[in-house]
Amino acid sequence: MVTQRFKIKRRDFERKPIGVFQHKLRVFLKCYTIRDMLLDEINCTVSFKKSHRVSGIKVLDPKEYTIYYETEEAENPHEIYLKITI
Repeated sequence: MVTQRFKIKRRDFERKPIGVFQHKLRVFLKCYTIRDMLLDEINCTVSFKKSHRVSGIKVLDPKEYTIYYETEEAENPHEIYLKITI
């Protein structure tokens, strides 16, 4: 299991959580795109597939990944910590 913790703006996460997850996962997994994303807020999980770009060609990964996430309060009331576990 690999864990990463990000400090993000509370307002961005409340308004567009899928966009926040896509950006953070692209950076964390070093991939080209995150696609077919399903967000389950009850169980705090996100399921998705990813793709890579190799020599200008988009390569789709058929495997479906599932991550778990937690949110924690930060010192600043306008920010939260997002903890992602793969």
